[in-house]
Amino acid sequence: MMGLLLKPVAYNKQVMAKAERFLTGFICVVFIIFIALADHCLAYKDYQERVTEHTLKNGIRLIILSDHSAPVVSFQVHVDVGAVNERVGETGIAHLLEHLAFNGTQVIGTKNWKDEKKALAKLDRIHKKLLMAKAEGENTQRLEEEFEEARLAADRFTRTNEFGQILERAGAIGPGAYISYDFTCYWVELPSNKVQLWALLESDRLLNSVARGFYQELKVVKEERRMLVDNSPWGRLWEEFRAIAYKAHPYGNPIIGHMSDLENMTRDKIRSFYEKHYTPCNIIVAIVGDVEPERLIPKMEKYFGRFPVKDRPPSVITVEPVQASERKVTVEIKAEPILIIGYHTFKATHPDRPMLRIVAEILGGGRTSRLYERLVKKEKVAIDVGSWSWAPKYPGMFYLWGMASKGHTNQEVERLIYEEIERLKKELVNVTELEGAKARVRTEFIRGLKSRRGIARELAWYEAVTGDWRNMFKELEKVEKVSEEDIKRVVNNYFFSQNRVVGMVEPKL
Repeated sequence: MMGLLLKPVAYNKQVMAKAERFLTGFICVVFIIFIALADHCLAYKDYQERVTEHTLKNGIRLIILSDHSAPVVSFQVHVDVGAVNERVGETGIAHLLEHLAFNGTQVIGTKNWKDEKKALAKLDRIHKKLLMAKAEGENTQRLEEEFEEARLAADRFTRTNEFGQILERAGAIGPGAYISYDFTCYWVELPSNKVQLWALLESDRLLNSVARGFYQELKVVKEERRMLVDNSPWGRLWEEFRAIAYKAHPYGNPIIGHMSDLENMTRDKIRSFYEKHYTPCNIIVAIVGDVEPERLIPKMEKYFGRFPVKDRPPSVITVEPVQASERKVTVEIKAEPILIIGYHTFKATHPDRPMLRIVAEILGGGRTSRLYERLVKKEKVAIDVGSWSWAPKYPGMFYLWGMASKGHTNQEVERLIYEEIERLKKELVNVTELEGAKARVRTEFIRGLKSRRGIARELAWYEAVTGDWRNMFKELEKVEKVSEEDIKRVVNNYFFSQNRVVGMVEPKL
């Protein structure tokens, strides 16, 4: 690169001086980035040696990383249950349970649990009658009025958001929660002198949740579904796409749940799901911050050791059959064209995972990617494109997507994407492009670990999904080893028409 820059200006001193200043600046910037990344890598390697792992007698796994740089601790509770564990007729239950998680226990969030429990039981009985009446097509007006009266009566015992208020007064950031197909996570950050408070509250919340506010949260989730799926072109396409991509495996179900399943959800179903999956052997707690493991572990034994030992819930045994031919779905609605292409791939522990992460960067990773350069900048057939390699607990997919620009079609976008894939199949990617993609993957990975919360999240995920938190520290080494030949091989192995799923939103005329 230096030679190319200097050669045309060899006889022009003024331009030469500018080029030298530019190169000096460029080299400085590269050097600073290199030093910053190297510092991060050293610190990140150093982290591994500071991790303590411990398993409580009941099976709860602890991953503790001491970091005394600030008097703050990040807590991450990773429960090994998500939408993939839901049964037919109960889709959306894991997500709904996550909504209910902060509504309190028999102690927190209530003015009088004994009377509230009776009020909730009455409410549940009326709700069941209401569901039966609806199923029979009967007039439900009287029952609905009775239900509303009972709901208001139960609400009188509630201390709204008491759990969150206690944490807020203690100086918390959060609490928060999120869910995926494979897991449900709860997080909060607190001053390090509040560890015992957190252990008391969190263990009580996990052990004694009463699903308070169930009917209000159910209403919120149904509205969420209408907004994000039923009235969203992306949401509707995504749901249809996954339904044909996974015909047998539960990855084909929507995380938010089918509306009919939500309409028939009950507190009994929630309790049953909770008791089955929120078991000690399904829980990983990652703690990162100003803590001493030898002082923390006895506290964890005291509070989290109260959980009774239970059998591990059964794993998902359904395996998605190999596709016999390409699958396609089209959603016709009043919206701009959208295209999603997917190829079936593998689960998180597969050795090809780093290769497809690099392929995703080369094809659709930002404005310097091949698809963006060609489809958006050069051919102008799309306003946006992207790609993503999803490797979860069970076999995932490689996704590509594009949004056609005005006057252009999904078919044009699709054709050009296939042309770029064919290029990768036939030609070796050049070293500069490969190293650039690696650098972006590396930067993104390190950026994800810049906070205590990010480290706690990743430690728990690697432990749960790959079977060992140490795999987090091997990730960059695997990325560095990816070669030009690896890229060509994996693209040829996975990107073929019989393994492909295509979904489109086509404007309804």
